[in-house]
Amino acid sequence: MKKEREVGKELQMLSRQIKRRMDQSVSEYQITGKQVSILLYIYDESKKRDVYAKDIEVAFDMRRASVTGILQLMEKNGIIKREGNAQDARLKKLTLTTKAKEAREKLKEEIEQVETSLTKGISRQELSIFFKIINKMSCNLGQKEKEEKK
Repeated sequence: MKKEREVGKELQMLSRQIKRRMDQSVSEYQITGKQVSILLYIYDESKKRDVYAKDIEVAFDMRRASVTGILQLMEKNGIIKREGNAQDARLKKLTLTTKAKEAREKLKEEIEQVETSLTKGISRQELSIFFKIINKMSCNLGQKEKEEKK
């Protein structure tokens, strides 16, 4: 009897492939794919408002400890700066360094190339279906998490 494919396993494998490709694509900048995504997020959002670690947690659905580790490394590598907030000393506004701003456009192009490779041969309709399914799966897990907390 043939074993059915497991959605979770397939998503994990695809996620690892994307991570490897992204990391490889931006490695010359000594930055990871996740850091590039965060860098681009900070760049875009900081045009509208101040950006804090909590914003990264929410936008990328990450735990505080993970975000803290990534931001500490980005700061150490000269990608971001954390600046104090006059109203609340506990809050540290995230800003990009000159180095990050200069590399941003090339990094954005690298991300777009990976995205193009990822969606090659996939129609808009197929992508629309994919996003609907991914959204449903995410909601299903969100419901499950809410039920488990009760």
